[in-house]
Amino acid sequence: MRKLFLASLLGLSATLAVGQGYITYDYVVKTEQRKVITEFERDAFVLGGRVEEFLSDPAPLDSARTTLTNLITKYADSKGTEVIVTDAQGISVLTSNPAELAVGDDFTNRPEISAALVGNVSSGERWSDTLQSNLVYVAVPIISGSNIYGTVRLSFPHGGIDTAVAAQTQFLWWVGGAAILLSIVLSWVLSGVVIRPLRRIEKQTNSLAAGDFSARLPEAHGTSEIASLTNAFNAMADKLESLIRQQRAFAADASHQLRTPLTALLLRLERARESLPKTANVANDRIADAEAEVERLNAIVEGLLAIARAEGGASTVTTVDVAAIARERVESWRALAEERGITMAYDGDTTAMARAIPSATEQIIDNYIDNAIAHSPSGTAVLVRVRNASSSAVVEVIDSGSGLTAEQCERAFDRFWRADSTSEGTGLGLAIVKHLAELGGATVSLAPRARDSGIIATATFPTA
Repeated sequence: MRKLFLASLLGLSATLAVGQGYITYDYVVKTEQRKVITEFERDAFVLGGRVEEFLSDPAPLDSARTTLTNLITKYADSKGTEVIVTDAQGISVLTSNPAELAVGDDFTNRPEISAALVGNVSSGERWSDTLQSNLVYVAVPIISGSNIYGTVRLSFPHGGIDTAVAAQTQFLWWVGGAAILLSIVLSWVLSGVVIRPLRRIEKQTNSLAAGDFSARLPEAHGTSEIASLTNAFNAMADKLESLIRQQRAFAADASHQLRTPLTALLLRLERARESLPKTANVANDRIADAEAEVERLNAIVEGLLAIARAEGGASTVTTVDVAAIARERVESWRALAEERGITMAYDGDTTAMARAIPSATEQIIDNYIDNAIAHSPSGTAVLVRVRNASSSAVVEVIDSGSGLTAEQCERAFDRFWRADSTSEGTGLGLAIVKHLAELGGATVSLAPRARDSGIIATATFPTA
């Protein structure tokens, strides 16, 4: 991944460098060309000023011609150009290269000379058959007042401009090379900064895959995206560790709790088989005992599965009316309570809106009421009370049963715990209640009544 990221950054940097470099190079080339042409135009005017007196004299001296010829020859040699001076009729009178551009030749057929003879400055480029290369020329008029005495033309190969441009643009190659080198360094550093957190995540992921469920990422101090990814990974690791721990606890609890009823069931079936030849009544009792053990075993399995589903399920929280649910559950349990001589009653607010996971409120209240009826003697009452607190809705189920000590109330929510090992039940009901409450952000507790016997079972739900 780092190679791909690095190649992307380098590709982008190179594209920008090449694009910007091309624009800058083109600008420098055009500027340098204009600069060279302007310099030669200036030199042509200077030479024209030097030969003006020579051209304006009807009978110039040979010494003056020799001096001017030496001047333009020296200039031509120093600048790598060819110089031709014409009179007002376009006939060459001075030349820096008599072998190729002889004195006395007519140059009016040259567009630049014709333009200069009418007072215009002319410059351009054309192919030269003699030089077999592009020829750059500059032609200027020799003017004094309103009189045009002739022209000065400078010509030189295009390679002269190329040389000047190369000298001026050489620094661009150094700048471009330095920019690309800098982009390589910055791309390497930046790719390391981006990839390093991902490698840490990969390392911790491999640790999780190897069974180290305590692996966590250190708190991220980089970009918000990396910090968010780190927090999500740690939350996933916490959830995974919790699920694995719950799975192991579930397996340990199941194996421990199922061993006893299975052993008892096996013993009862063996005794029932031994009793068959003796008497049918004894065998029937043994089989009845075995059926009771099967029912107990089935209740334990159902409770374990309920806990497993609750621990592995989603914890989507919704808004519910705890008061309405409590009244409905009281009415549902009223018939069973009356059969056992127990009075069911509701007391509290008409409405109590709170937050809980779907169906959790019903299961919590049902479990509390079921325990209250099971442990309350005939002639007593079970009261369900709902009240709105400052930031919560509180449900209390109060019975008049045998009660528990404060220490027993703390342990009552442990799996498979029962105050009396001879009593019915699997010891899983309150464990399920606790887990359902925690999933929705609620809290549950048991407390002995202050003056009377019995228990106050409380569930506190956060308000909507």
